[in-house]
Amino acid sequence: MTQEVNLNSLKELEREMVLQVLYRDQVVQKVEEERIRKLKLHLQNLRWRPAKNTNQEYKEKSCARCQKSLGLVINRGGVCQGCSHRVCSECRVFLRKTYVWKCTVCFADGDAKIKTGEWFFEERAKKFPDEKFTGDNSTCTVFAVRICQPRILMLWT
Repeated sequence: MTQEVNLNSLKELEREMVLQVLYRDQVVQKVEEERIRKLKLHLQNLRWRPAKNTNQEYKEKSCARCQKSLGLVINRGGVCQGCSHRVCSECRVFLRKTYVWKCTVCFADGDAKIKTGEWFFEERAKKFPDEKFTGDNSTCTVFAVRICQPRILMLWT
C-alpha cells in the first residue's frame, strides 16, 4: 500500500523532517530484511547438516541431527514431536522450563517464525482460510490500518 503524498504544501523544515523519517524507515526495513535473511540462512544450514535422508539405512540407530550412535539403554534417543526423527539428548532443546522438547532444527524453525512474524500469517490463514492474506509488508500495513484505524492519522509506507 503505497500512498503518494504531496509535500509541496509543507514548509521546507517540515518537508525535510518527513523525508528524514521516510529515509530512516527505508534503512530500518533494509536492516530488518537482512536480519530475516540471516535467520533463514541459519535455519537452512541447520537443515542441511548431516540429517538422515531416505537413502540411508536405518539398521544402525543414530541421531538424525548429529549422526551419533544411540544406545539400547543409555542415550537411546527420543522422537521429536515436530519432525518425528529420533535425536540424542544433545540435539534437544527444552521449551521454557518444561519437559516438552524439540530437536534443534524444529526449535530453530519455530524461533525463526516467531522472530520474522510468519507465525501470525500461518495462524491467520488457519483461522480465515477463504481470505487471500500473504505475509508481505503491504498486506501487513493494510492489516495494521484496519486494526488501528481510529488512532492513525496518516500512514506512509
